[in-house]
Amino acid sequence: MDRGRFPGLYCVAIWRDVRRLLKGFVAMKNAICLWGLVSGFTLAFAACSSSTAAPPAQPASGGSAGSGTAGSGTAGSTGGTGTAGTGTAGTGTAGTGTAGTGTGGGAACVAPSAPLITDFSGTGGLVSGMPYTGGDPGGTVAPTAVTTSGSLVMTFGGGATTTMFPYAFVGMGLNSCTDASAYTGVTFTASGTLSAGCTIQFSVIDKEHATSGGTCTTGCYPGGTIFTPAATATPVTLPFAGQPAGGTDVAGAAPVDPTQILSIQWQVNPPAAGCTGTITVDDVKFE
Repeated sequence: MDRGRFPGLYCVAIWRDVRRLLKGFVAMKNAICLWGLVSGFTLAFAACSSSTAAPPAQPASGGSAGSGTAGSGTAGSTGGTGTAGTGTAGTGTAGTGTAGTGTGGGAACVAPSAPLITDFSGTGGLVSGMPYTGGDPGGTVAPTAVTTSGSLVMTFGGGATTTMFPYAFVGMGLNSCTDASAYTGVTFTASGTLSAGCTIQFSVIDKEHATSGGTCTTGCYPGGTIFTPAATATPVTLPFAGQPAGGTDVAGAAPVDPTQILSIQWQVNPPAAGCTGTITVDDVKFE
């Protein structure tokens, strides 16, 4: 085209070429942008996918720590059924000791091989322990009891009392529950004097009239047979059948059950002003 003769048409042609170039550039630019967007989305998607993936599995040792040997192993089961559960404390001495089978317990009463109960010599007989003493809580003084002379010497020291039925006693427990049903009573020698108004009695104590080693629980005391001591040693014989009834909550109990004797006892019954004197006893036997 002749630019000199047709200058306007030439400019139009140039502008048309420029526009084609510009359109090509825009298309290329759009393609680049589209490629960038696609690439960026792919990278972003990959990043997001990796951030939500499950973490790798933990080592097996992690699970063992939660439920392994330390939680339920030998140490746990051994402690649960060990010595403390079935050992000495559960079936030991406390369960079958003296309290269960000792004097007056579940053991059968034994017949004596000889009639001697005690002669206070310290050898032979059915008594090896020392005498026990006591008095009412209203003021009666408990007596003294001495056996060093080979006899039982009981000294009563008086003491005014406010108790309605005052008493002071000396007793001796047998070595074990005794079946004296082969005999009819007890005999001993006695001597001495007591002040005016005092009486003395002797008691055979069986299981049905005793709480310690016996079967009685409330209101328990033996009856007593009153005797009068002489100035010199004189035999005194007191039959089981002659002993008055005492106190017991055992239904149908006899005054004395000679098949289950636990102890013997001497008791003074003082007036309100008290009782003084000395009584000596020796050679106590079943008769």
